[in-house]
Amino acid sequence: MIGGLHISTGALRRNARALRDLAAPARAAFVVKSNAYGHGLVATARAIEEYADTLGVYSIEEGRALREAGIAVPVLVLGPVPVELLDDALAHDLQITLWDAGTYLETVASAARRYGKTFRVHVKVDTGVRRLGLDPPQAANAIRRIAHTPGVELVGIFSHLASAEELDSAFTFAQVETLNAAIDNAKLDTKPVRHIAASAAAMLWPQTRLDMVRFGIALYGLWPSKQTRAAIPQELQLEPALSFESRIAAVRKIETGSAVGYGGTFCAPRPMRVGVVPLGYADGIPRALSNSGAFAVAGKRCPVAGRVCMNMTILDLGSTNARPGDRVVLIGNDGNASVSADDWADWAGTINYEIVARLPAGLTRTYED
Repeated sequence: MIGGLHISTGALRRNARALRDLAAPARAAFVVKSNAYGHGLVATARAIEEYADTLGVYSIEEGRALREAGIAVPVLVLGPVPVELLDDALAHDLQITLWDAGTYLETVASAARRYGKTFRVHVKVDTGVRRLGLDPPQAANAIRRIAHTPGVELVGIFSHLASAEELDSAFTFAQVETLNAAIDNAKLDTKPVRHIAASAAAMLWPQTRLDMVRFGIALYGLWPSKQTRAAIPQELQLEPALSFESRIAAVRKIETGSAVGYGGTFCAPRPMRVGVVPLGYADGIPRALSNSGAFAVAGKRCPVAGRVCMNMTILDLGSTNARPGDRVVLIGNDGNASVSADDWADWAGTINYEIVARLPAGLTRTYED
């Protein structure tokens, strides 16, 4: 494959340190699920481990990969854990999430007792996203039951915010109140770690930080939303950690009126030079960038001409003198030109989270400090 991703571990560390300081005195958890939002699970975790109180993953497989790589900090599995993988979770000292105080709780406790171990768990309360979690009316009783189940140690209680990026979100504060009420009504003898804020809430609403913050998108130097970025003081600086580069595979001269690409959706308005980039939507470039996106070549933005193909993308080289073998910056900086994951998201009508998280695991990733 011609091209790949470059990840700055220095940027990851600087972001982690800045976010940890922002959260203080609350703890900082860093979410590295989905291959660390496309940045590479193990390498990212190693880069920021010293700043993490906890690492968040989605699956047992991700947690196991971190342990096998020597990552020692607490690892919380945020997603569902199949019964057949509970033994694996115990063997790798992974904390798991519970939202069932019935049969599944008993299965978890039985697995722990069978091995003479204790399952460290976080209980999730559904305060409004309507995905996973205990319903608030039943949450207090369920929390008490979990806390008093032999073989289980309740170390955290949490929820997830639905609209924290909004600058005027009464619903956010209602969700926090719902979580706190469930915890208070449970009348526990211990004090599990409370957490509900992710990147946006931690930045915009200090009162949501509680005992721990789960930082996801911000760790990678990307902002949760444009509104969030505009509202945050300049003291908080985030550095995008990822860049994406390739090289021009071929250059062609075409005449006025020539059609380019599948369906002939681009028609040359003048004699022009086009360059073929040997990457396409199979490599994470959204097909929605067809005739709307741009990459940087020779310090200038060059528009995508025609439809993005599975393995190739064609660029209008404009006035550049680009030749085969010259560098193409798909995401990142090239002289005075820059293209960001946010640009891709705008062109594709989506969010920067999706852009980076969908970068294929098979892309070559090079890590540089």
